[in-house]
Amino acid sequence: MVVIFVHGWSVRNLNTYGQLPTRLREGAARLGVQLKIRNLLLSQYISFDDAVTLDDIARTFQQAVVESVLPALEPGERFACITHSTGGPVVRKWLDLFYGSDGLAHCPMSHLVMLAPANHGSALAQLGKSRLSRIKFLFEGGEPGERVLNWLELGSGEQWELNLHALDYRSVDYGLFPFVLTGQRIDRSVYDHLNSYTGEAGSDGVVRACAANMNFTYICLEQEGDALVLKRKARAPRMAFGILPGRSHSGERMGIIRSVGAVDADPAQPHPTVEWVLKCLAVTDGVGYQQMCDQLDTLTAETQDAERFEDVQKLIGNTRYVTDRYSMFTFKLKDDRDQALQDYDLLLTAGPNYDENELPDGFFQDRQRNSVNPGKLTYYVDHDLMHKGLSTEAMGQKIGFRVVARPASGLAYYQKAELRSDVSQIEELLRPNETTLVEITLDRSVDLGVFRLTTNLEAAEFGASPLGQLLPPGVSEEEVREQRLQLLLDRLEKTQDQAERAMIRAELARLL
Repeated sequence: MVVIFVHGWSVRNLNTYGQLPTRLREGAARLGVQLKIRNLLLSQYISFDDAVTLDDIARTFQQAVVESVLPALEPGERFACITHSTGGPVVRKWLDLFYGSDGLAHCPMSHLVMLAPANHGSALAQLGKSRLSRIKFLFEGGEPGERVLNWLELGSGEQWELNLHALDYRSVDYGLFPFVLTGQRIDRSVYDHLNSYTGEAGSDGVVRACAANMNFTYICLEQEGDALVLKRKARAPRMAFGILPGRSHSGERMGIIRSVGAVDADPAQPHPTVEWVLKCLAVTDGVGYQQMCDQLDTLTAETQDAERFEDVQKLIGNTRYVTDRYSMFTFKLKDDRDQALQDYDLLLTAGPNYDENELPDGFFQDRQRNSVNPGKLTYYVDHDLMHKGLSTEAMGQKIGFRVVARPASGLAYYQKAELRSDVSQIEELLRPNETTLVEITLDRSVDLGVFRLTTNLEAAEFGASPLGQLLPPGVSEEEVREQRLQLLLDRLEKTQDQAERAMIRAELARLL
């Protein structure tokens, strides 16, 4: 088996892989996975140049595969990829560009093991483009890699598109086995006190568990009157996902890769990353893959139960950190003209009256709007607190959200829209350790006063006063064409002017 290691954002040294490649090679024999030293390849791609995009990296990855990997494969052999952080989206983008959902049967990759991948982005990406970050990189002789960070920002357009494409992937049917392994421990020794995201519960200090997980749901809601109506719901194919015990994103002490040593401190307890990556690489068929999914589900439950409380001794007293299970909503808000909403409030509501003031205390953890596209908004919530608070009899099992977009009046505006649901319906969509993509389309109300015709030929000023009459719902291009054809036929029948008849016939020929 040929194995390619693909690192994450901002890496400049191959030491980022630590001892993991060597440990996998040495430990593979006991699971029957044949890894030879000549078949271990370490990537070294550039992500710290502001001009480079994720698409650029994925396309040059293809060239590297063609030049260095495919010639090394034996007949019928395929390669495996082990990625860290941004490396996961890089390989997923490569897969989408060069094979897509229709070409998976021809893909030369058999296994994709993603370690702490930012599949739904990272809250830190927005901060990585800050002035302080840029100064840091300038002193080091580089740039932050702004185009890659744009992709990694929560709710980015390219990220959204790639994830929607994943809804159509049935990779296991073609012998391509994807896995996500991540952690949820915070390495307090590298916690940045100026940036709370590095200590965020439910994350590994960089990537939230629910943002790594590729088991996600997509729903599409459209406005009808003052209600938001479900138009489409889709669920991504099941992907193996596991939370490894005691792992953070990076660092030599707890990092999911860097903490792998030359040997295990306790031979009776092998390093979880080495153990589970080898188990993933040992999967050879669909039955084995589903069994691995089940095993990782069990591991995740055990890890989250064991790591729910963390007591840290400090100079004065003891601090207890609580880690519940968390979920994300990533919203895409636009109007029926496909324009991103710029100015709006999105309010979560609960209780029998769907009141934003009745939500359980402490359930809401974070809100971040995408800096490139303000129409993208991500909410991070404590799933366990929300479930407990909403399930009480007094709350009536009711939950929803309300969109108030601006302008709310005038010549062109938006009307308030609201989704009202019950807890059981929402829990179908918002699951622990998962992300839900929510696309919301509001109607753009346009007053007929925007464009008027008059028979008054005298010079006169006109103002911007609404008429109070709205433009009717839009018609399709085909309907407009049919209306135009009928008008032309009516005019042709009524006119006797030969020049006009010739112009009408010419227009009819163009439309037909």
